Amino acid sequence: MHRKMVISIWFLCTIALPFCAAGTDKLDAAMLKESETPKDCKVLEGKYAFDLQTQILDEHYELYKSLLPPLSGKQAQSFKCGKQKGTIFYYEYSSQADRVEAEKGIRRLLWGEDHSTPEHPEQIEHVENVLIVVSFEKAPNVLLTAIRAKLQRVMNPT
Repeated sequence: MHRKMVISIWFLCTIALPFCAAGTDKLDAAMLKESETPKDCKVLEGKYAFDLQTQILDEHYELYKSLLPPLSGKQAQSFKCGKQKGTIFYYEYSSQADRVEAEKGIRRLLWGEDHSTPEHPEQIEHVENVLIVVSFEKAPNVLLTAIRAKLQRVMNPT
């Protein structure tokens, strides 16, 4: 019994934990830091998906396991910009190819077609293996600009 526990702890500390932690580096790097948040926006607790499809995707991703590749990680950041509340959902995949496949499926799932609509206004961005869904009634330009600048820095670190 003791030997199995020691082996299990060794496995977690030397193999599984570093692998799991490494998976979040790109996800954390893609997220806006407080200093990168536009002055017109403030960070909020909770999640504020604009439409039901986005909420279901976030809360019940496993429902789409036959359509979408598995996640390596996910995060969310919510903001109030002016009078609007919304959330940025970050989805990390094991590879860029998986992210491309997921993006095709998520576009159809959220929009019903290949571009946003007034009924489904979510914006989709990506960097390498991370897919980002910006869920606001009308995504604030200052927030989109901050996200795109952040993604450029992630892709081209100095």
